[in-house]
Amino acid sequence: MTPFNVSIVGTGRVGTTLAALLHRRGHRIVTLINRTLPRAQACGAIVSCNRISTDVADVSAATDVLIIATSEQALEAIVESIVTRAHLEWTRLAVCHTSGALTSDLLASLAQRGATAFSLHPIQTFPREAPVESQVRSMEGISYGFEGPSHALPFAETLVRELGGRILIVPKDVKILYHLACVFASNFSVAILHAVEQLAFPVTGSTNLHHFRKLIESSIDNALEVQSRNALTGPIARGSDDVVRLHLAALQDRPDLQSLYRSLANWTVHVAESQGSISPEKANELRKLLENHG
Repeated sequence: MTPFNVSIVGTGRVGTTLAALLHRRGHRIVTLINRTLPRAQACGAIVSCNRISTDVADVSAATDVLIIATSEQALEAIVESIVTRAHLEWTRLAVCHTSGALTSDLLASLAQRGATAFSLHPIQTFPREAPVESQVRSMEGISYGFEGPSHALPFAETLVRELGGRILIVPKDVKILYHLACVFASNFSVAILHAVEQLAFPVTGSTNLHHFRKLIESSIDNALEVQSRNALTGPIARGSDDVVRLHLAALQDRPDLQSLYRSLANWTVHVAESQGSISPEKANELRKLLENHG
């Protein structure tokens, strides 16, 4: 296929990774825009781009694809600057932002000028310390959440194929639920693993979770294989209120972790009841225990 001329606004972890992926597929990265120059220059060295700026007015007029990979807080102002200051051939321009929470409505002013506008969110985590090479490898085969008008879908599908991924169509009215699913899958799971570190430290003397790695991995693998509620094990799935009582007592000196335990345990009771591993009566007993235990 004919290579795209791609400009990236925002050369943080997401923007740099997408630039690297497209560069490796033979597409030309023609402009890199970032709030600070050093990050844009670092990205430019990776993707052989010399047109680097802090000003969206410098986006190349030859741009076919404009990817806005800034934070949600900056998006509205960036789009306004592009509309008023960039000199682009709008009717042949495809433009997307990478926010998982915000919709393509933010790009309405660009669409009104004739651009094909949509949102495209990579369903992947971007750790701050991850080297670019390992981040690029982690992108192979991931899904990208597409939200936008139907006429933008064919191009979005082409772009996702060039990124080596697959597309998930996200209806606009439930996009925030999609983003919540991503947050629960990634952010909250990491937060829970931090709780595991806290609880395991008195036993292991370390925050290294290697003793728990197989347990974590097999739990996730089982949930993906047989549906999450059917993979549930443990004391709540067995209706062991005596063990739950011991857990709550052990956390008396850690009210932060006890509060987290109560919330997660209540949700686990719901999962176990819906799966049928505990009766409604046992579920109610567990809920009362979680609510009333001193």
